[in-house]
Amino acid sequence: MKRRDFLKRTVVAGTAGTLLDACAPGVEQLIPALVPEDEFIPGAEEFLAATCFECDAGCGLLARKIDGRIVKVEGNPAHPVSQGGSCVRAQALPQSLYHPDRVRAPLVRDGERGAGVWHEVSWEEALDRLASELSSLQGQGRADALAVVSGPLRGHQRDIVHRFLAGFGSPRHFVHDPFGDVALRRGHALTTGVAAPFAYDFERARYVVAFGATQAESGQSPVRFARGLAHMRRGRPGIRGKFVAVHPRLSMTAANADEWLPVRPGLEAAVALALANVLVRDGLHDAAGVEAAEGFAAFRDEVLPAFRPEAVAEAAGVEAAALERIAHEMAEHRPGFVLVGDTVASSRHGAAVAVAVSHLNALLGSFGAEGGVFFGQPPPFTPWPALAETATMVEERPLLAGLTETLDVQAAVVLGGNPLYSTPAGAGVAGFLARVPFVAAMGTVIDETMAVADLILPESTSFERHDDDVPDGVIVPTATLSGPVFSRPLFDTRSMPDVLLAVASRLGGAVAGALPWETYEAALESAWIGLRESGRGSVSSPLASQYFARAVAAGGWWDAEAAPAAVFATESGAYRFETAALAGVPREAPPPSDERTLTLHVYPSPAFGDGRSARLPFLQEVRDPMTGVRWGSVVEINPDTASAAGIADGDRVEVTADGGALTATAHLRPGVRPDVVAMAAGQGHTVFGRYASGVGSNASSLLSVSIDVESRDAALIGGPVAIRRV
Repeated sequence: MKRRDFLKRTVVAGTAGTLLDACAPGVEQLIPALVPEDEFIPGAEEFLAATCFECDAGCGLLARKIDGRIVKVEGNPAHPVSQGGSCVRAQALPQSLYHPDRVRAPLVRDGERGAGVWHEVSWEEALDRLASELSSLQGQGRADALAVVSGPLRGHQRDIVHRFLAGFGSPRHFVHDPFGDVALRRGHALTTGVAAPFAYDFERARYVVAFGATQAESGQSPVRFARGLAHMRRGRPGIRGKFVAVHPRLSMTAANADEWLPVRPGLEAAVALALANVLVRDGLHDAAGVEAAEGFAAFRDEVLPAFRPEAVAEAAGVEAAALERIAHEMAEHRPGFVLVGDTVASSRHGAAVAVAVSHLNALLGSFGAEGGVFFGQPPPFTPWPALAETATMVEERPLLAGLTETLDVQAAVVLGGNPLYSTPAGAGVAGFLARVPFVAAMGTVIDETMAVADLILPESTSFERHDDDVPDGVIVPTATLSGPVFSRPLFDTRSMPDVLLAVASRLGGAVAGALPWETYEAALESAWIGLRESGRGSVSSPLASQYFARAVAAGGWWDAEAAPAAVFATESGAYRFETAALAGVPREAPPPSDERTLTLHVYPSPAFGDGRSARLPFLQEVRDPMTGVRWGSVVEINPDTASAAGIADGDRVEVTADGGALTATAHLRPGVRPDVVAMAAGQGHTVFGRYASGVGSNASSLLSVSIDVESRDAALIGGPVAIRRV
């Protein structure tokens, strides 16, 4: 075999076909670089800033480009979040660019919805169709019958969507995020007045406790957490911090902890309050901080007596002595803090858990202290022009909590989130979409929700568009920015904000006035000029016209010299010991039903998250760090539970819940509580490209919808289940 033929075959085999069709649309070659997308020097490499949106961390990346192709990504060493690191999902990002199932041009549905029969149209036809449908609503005086459904939008994308809706005249923006932080933000707002995730000073902490411990897999920022934990343990000679994980399953995070507290699901808030009980009872709390706070006496007198460690320990399935010891260690080994993971924040009492954990931080004196808790600081962007006084106030609502408000929706624009996949059949999403006369959707690979649309608009990947983000939970004021790494998209695709700008221009009137820019790049540049005018941060330029390009090349802006902030935003300016949100905290385990004696625990997959990354074959091939599974799903069962049910490792089992049933392979693990069965989310797609469709089982189909009393968010929770060998 000739060397040239060998290299050709090696490239194709090693990438499972995902690197084909990389140049202009309609040109197919084995080595696409022979027809370059732009001029380059053969063999020379470039490193271009990019942003990862596979999770909500907002990591800054560097894309390595050789011969007109993206061949690798790494963390941006200068970026405050990634600092040169990246997770497995970021490493798989080039496959999103070269995925063989990418939507390459706008599509219009033929035949019945969901049949998967489409025909291609031009962008002019697609935009005219969308503008016509929306203009019809305006003509009928029904502008409020438009709804935008999306996943969590990042950076200025969210502002673009809200300005579009405000100008159009609809208040309806429904957000779906299976492991979202709505309840977490509500809990933080009740206690500190800051409705955002906190920023944690890992590097100087000596004791950290995590509730819902999945930070290393898919939390707020896995890369940031792993680096911070490593520094807390080994980055300071002679000082080694301790990490305690409170979680019903031995997750990858819990496996890296110094101590694992296997709490019964649903009792996390009670455990946090039991720790608070010990701190106050034994006089171990920060007296000065508590004296300056608001409502401590009511918290002490009304709440703490109900959460004695011995009573909570029995209900939660842990030892009372462990709660006593951990509380004393927290007080004796300051500085430290307590944080909440996404699996708890999206539980039935997520806001109450966030409030209880926030109270622990206040009792420890962690707010504003070295090695403690701080608040993120917004970058000094230039505000966009004010909307007209007649503009509609847009309300961002969780989709599942707002389904009762969707009965009169006549047009829906879906911008990610895939709620049809990640919600149980009884949640009502399928019925909502079926009732809507016109559905348009944007994405890169057709998923379950896009498959029932009437019009599909292909979205450019993060390597082909301008994007920015303000990462949550970063002590240093930070904004991530990236631009296209190619002279043009590989296929006939556009970014979501550019599509809304084009539609707004067609509609004219108030919506065009709300979005006055020709391109999203111009909109971003007008906002980012405020960073230059502030005179702060990592990017500078003598010419305003060059500033945005320099920020793109750097991967964003950050101000390392800014002092960490921890100023409470409550009305009194002091910390608030909120008690009303804790009224419904359960103190006993729910009684099992006659048939369903186990509790289902669904957690975000380290590789796929909530399922959005399952389309990438590299991630399907990577073995799960705790179960070893790849290209499939397993049900994690405690060996004692499995023995009682006659189940052996590797058996096929059926898991039955109120909402339905699924089958998967049993995986016996001592790292799961005997009264819990656990499954990773992310698999079991019916439509999501060739690498995800029909692989594994969809654990989300077994969940139940529960409305959080305090946050009004609709949480997807695991209820009682039965399991049997099949």
